[in-house]
Amino acid sequence: MEDLKKAVLDYMGSCASCTVATAGPDGEPDASTVYFSVSGLDIYFNTAKNSEKIKNIKANPRVAIVMQKNPAPKTDREISGIQYRGTAKIVTAKEHDGVPGPVMARHNVFNSIKPGNSVIVRVTPVEIYLIDYTKGFRHRDRLKV
Repeated sequence: MEDLKKAVLDYMGSCASCTVATAGPDGEPDASTVYFSVSGLDIYFNTAKNSEKIKNIKANPRVAIVMQKNPAPKTDREISGIQYRGTAKIVTAKEHDGVPGPVMARHNVFNSIKPGNSVIVRVTPVEIYLIDYTKGFRHRDRLKV
């Protein structure tokens, strides 16, 4: 379990961006690529407060996230990545102390350009899979959280 958690954290730490999938109140899906940072297994990112992601998270906090290192794999046998399902929450100003530095820095830059435009989102995992096709086609290990 600890080896898998370390492998998941190492993989997440090697990715600069991830794709966040949300669904609105009408069930329509939306996916966006964001820069992110981690604190433990929690993922943090900032975005415009009026973005589709935020509208969807307010209606339905369940999100799915995928990560893949660059460069992209050249063959099916090289596929690796993270599949992450979690619960998103908009971080209040009182909770900013726990936000990773790079996310806080982007948040501050966004707000210095257009005050009050950026919000920070924390995603807490419900389920995480580490994908590694070098171990066999469609191989994935589930990290229990």
